[in-house]
Amino acid sequence: MLKLTYRWIFTLTALLAFLGCQEDEELVVPQPEPVADEVQPNLATLLRDTTYQILKEWYLWNDELPEVDVENYQSAEALLNALRNPLDKWSYIQEEESYDQFFNSGQYEGYGFRMAFDEEDKLRVAFAYRDSPFGKIGADRSWTIDKINGKTIPTILASGSVTQEISNPTNTFELIDDEGNRITQTLTKETIGINTVLHHQIFNVMGTKVGYLVFNSFLATSIDELKPVFREFKEEGIQELILDLRYNGGGRVNVAEYMAANIVGSRGAGRNFIEYIFNEQQSEQNQFVPFNSPEYSLDLDRLITITSKSTASASELVINGLRPFMDVVVIGDNTHGKPVGSFPFRFGGYAISPISFKIANDDGEGEYFEGFRPDSYISDDLNHKFGDLREARLREALNFIETGIFLGETARRERLDTDQRIEWSGFRLEIGAY
Repeated sequence: MLKLTYRWIFTLTALLAFLGCQEDEELVVPQPEPVADEVQPNLATLLRDTTYQILKEWYLWNDELPEVDVENYQSAEALLNALRNPLDKWSYIQEEESYDQFFNSGQYEGYGFRMAFDEEDKLRVAFAYRDSPFGKIGADRSWTIDKINGKTIPTILASGSVTQEISNPTNTFELIDDEGNRITQTLTKETIGINTVLHHQIFNVMGTKVGYLVFNSFLATSIDELKPVFREFKEEGIQELILDLRYNGGGRVNVAEYMAANIVGSRGAGRNFIEYIFNEQQSEQNQFVPFNSPEYSLDLDRLITITSKSTASASELVINGLRPFMDVVVIGDNTHGKPVGSFPFRFGGYAISPISFKIANDDGEGEYFEGFRPDSYISDDLNHKFGDLREARLREALNFIETGIFLGETARRERLDTDQRIEWSGFRLEIGAY
């Protein structure tokens, strides 16, 4: 049988304008042109072969890729995982429809909540989106998830993970609310509209107006949510800002730039927010992303951030991108450590998203693969809601504003890696919820 070979053509359908990118701009990969037409490979084969060619041309670490026989890999995912650089925890292949649904429409299929284990190993609701199955039953941060499908959480963990247990479209949750009431509901996954602003308010700390914003994802829909918040902060004349990014896994860089430009104000004029740096083969794509004129300039001297290991990508861009211009305080836990980004190559109904560039700030600083270390380590307080003055991380931030002193620890306490119990990887890391 004649084995078909292909000429792979990666012609840009448009010039790459990376201001709107980390998950923004895209390449449409043309169908390969057959040299001979005796065999028509199936989509899985074409997807695998296309993924390999993309990696060889665009992967950030393409100079370290081995030459392999793609026939040895049954799928594109198997190939990607086998060739993944040790630093790369983020490249993935996702169905195009769900990719667009999340990044462009601010939607995903699920129950609309994030879960996390507290320090007593109770499974808690970390947040619930308003218009979601969890939100509609009133579930909120601090609620306990006691059983799923009649099984206790330790029973589930003994034979698998919570993620596996709720993989079916319909599951029964037994929850305990703040008053100790038990609520049992059978819920079915729905298309959820994400409210990326989870909470915001203004505190008065010894005469200083302090804005507090809990922001969860940098999506195409987010700027419309941010505008009224920044308008209120501007009109009220806040003097400090606590930006809570503890569950924010990233997203669109243009939204991160919008946020950062409003925070830094006039000091960002004529300066760059970040720089994109590609592999040597694609170095002509390297470019700076300048600050745009802020819509609601806060002109702050300092930014206080609340972070966790889930604070990733565009969230870390805000921290790193603002450091050349202002003091950025970090409270909580080490950030995720993702100083790199991707954009989708579209092929056969899939978005192929290999890590394709690294990112530096206006001082050329990047490479933060270990994440940003906090000035004060404070565990996530899942017993209290956002904005509650008793919530440990918010309390630490407000105390620092008032006294200039940190009360938290200066070294990280190692705990069980919750990623082993709740899976946060690939596209799920981007969504940051179930």
